[in-house]
Amino acid sequence: MKQITFMIDDRLAEKFEIALKLTGDSGDAVAEEFIRGYLGKAFAQAADDVRGGAEPEQPREPQRHGPTHESAPRRSGTTAPPPVFSRPDHERPQRPDFFSEWGKAIHRIPRWARNPQQNNHKILKAFLELQQELGRVTLEALRKRCSDPVGHPETYVPHFDNNYAQMKFDNGNSHGKVFEEEGGYVTIWDRISETLLRYRDYFL
Repeated sequence: MKQITFMIDDRLAEKFEIALKLTGDSGDAVAEEFIRGYLGKAFAQAADDVRGGAEPEQPREPQRHGPTHESAPRRSGTTAPPPVFSRPDHERPQRPDFFSEWGKAIHRIPRWARNPQQNNHKILKAFLELQQELGRVTLEALRKRCSDPVGHPETYVPHFDNNYAQMKFDNGNSHGKVFEEEGGYVTIWDRISETLLRYRDYFL
């Protein structure tokens, strides 16, 4: 193990410490996850740059009035201009964002499993209990189970909607995508289902 020290703004450090208390995460574990993500993103970007630089782009001929490039005669030995990418922006292939569909909950589920006081643990526990009882879990049933401090204190989560929302996507500072919704029903995201299955008994 190697110790690495970072200098960050005081206010940012205070917010980070508050966030750790709210989530129950370890500061070292969060830093390690961030570094792993940064390394993957950096290496992926470097690989894209290498691939993109293998064939240097040919300079385009300057625009002229009159006939278009397609109809105007070209001088012998000149290179034809590259084709224009005519598809709309939303149809153009985009370089995948490293953080989208990352599956960072895969690395967090083992910690959540061993921390029954954490909100992520409680929400997963409530989901798995309801799945056993009902077969299919609706969002309303999950919200009700997590909002009952008397009948179900082990799965009570203050501000359920905020915590649950952080478990529906992977980008930014989310807790990590675990759930998907369709037609009012909540399901487990396929990408993390195998990991959750391995730790399932910790939640029940």
